[in-house]
Amino acid sequence: MKKFLVLLKKEIRELITPQMLIPIVVMVIIFSVIGSLMSKETKKLGIPQEINLIDQDQTPTSKEVFNILEASNFKINLLKNLSIEAATKQKQGKEALSLIVIPQGFEKGINNSSPQKIEIYRRVQSFSILSDVKSSGISKIVSLINETLSNQLISKNSKNSDPQFLKYPVTSQDFVLVGDKKANISLDQLRGTIQSQAAFVPVILFMVIIMAAQMVASTVAAEKENKTFETLLSSPIGRKTIVLAKLVGSGIVALLFAAFYMIGFRSYMQGITGGATGQANPALTEALNTLGLKMGQEGYLLLGISLFIAILCALAIAIILGILAEDVKGVQVVTTPLMILIVIPYFLTLFFDINTLSPVVRYIIYAIPFSHPFLASQNIMLGNILPIILGIIYQLIVFIVFVVIASKIFSSDKVLTIRLNLRKKKLFNR
Repeated sequence: MKKFLVLLKKEIRELITPQMLIPIVVMVIIFSVIGSLMSKETKKLGIPQEINLIDQDQTPTSKEVFNILEASNFKINLLKNLSIEAATKQKQGKEALSLIVIPQGFEKGINNSSPQKIEIYRRVQSFSILSDVKSSGISKIVSLINETLSNQLISKNSKNSDPQFLKYPVTSQDFVLVGDKKANISLDQLRGTIQSQAAFVPVILFMVIIMAAQMVASTVAAEKENKTFETLLSSPIGRKTIVLAKLVGSGIVALLFAAFYMIGFRSYMQGITGGATGQANPALTEALNTLGLKMGQEGYLLLGISLFIAILCALAIAIILGILAEDVKGVQVVTTPLMILIVIPYFLTLFFDINTLSPVVRYIIYAIPFSHPFLASQNIMLGNILPIILGIIYQLIVFIVFVVIASKIFSSDKVLTIRLNLRKKKLFNR
């Protein structure tokens, strides 16, 4: 046991280097800063958006449009004695204000049942997501005006009828069912919330598994290249102890890095969602509680176990692939099959419902050990615990199989001679 601990400390010390730590710390800082900026920009969306307005009609109906916009969280700057050309060039600070023009004869046309057109000018400054969100608020202006004015016209022509009933005689009441639980909420709203909360789990898992595999494969390849591998194997330490120390040491380091990434990425996701997904909507929070769509301590424990075993599986495979590498430069090539095994379930579980795929494709996905942690977060929220437990058992079996294979390779002399040489052999003719 003492030899194992000495070897484990050596492996961890070799893996945790400034070259490895600096990128991780930088990534956490970058995620946190971007999340903070996103949170500030998201909060700005709640501030009333300024709009310039030119009223060429100057009638009670055009003034009603002014009142409609103000009541809809817009700050209206009424421009007088200013041409449209001059108004479109107006800016305030860094914000390019939108311009709305109510044409002359607006009220007369509406009273005569003649459709009227208002002019909307929007200056494009960027094509970012947040600028698109701001622009979408302007796009709703015509709908807001139509809603209010149509109600007035219906009330005027049908005094004994409710305008809302005449326009919308049928409405819907949405319910979501999860198992035997029911909540009165829109599925689209619920899906968006769950996806925003659970999106970081597959991303972190994907990044950590790839990083851990590259790390341990590079370590083994470097030891072979620097000729320190022979010294390690000739020491009075069992070959299986060496394999186990490498796996456990790499697994501990990978989990530490996963924790750092999750902290940083969590800050980033909170910034995107405004940091208050449930707080801003009590009805949504109540629906999530009613449906049980939240991870408790049990759920996080199962997810952590599945994640850890997936990392160990990747490390066990990576050790074997690292032995095949001729040098550190060859690690990228020999670990390509492992990267493919990680990428396939990542994208399939991200875009598809596994249960709707054909049985053949579904079983192929289940056969890849890295698929199970990707599916774990969804299954935990839906209360499907059995598939998670079966997945963990299957991952353990895969891990044990590859550990046995790695131990057999380490126990033979092939560990020093086996390699995958992909360089082209040159033939010289004498």
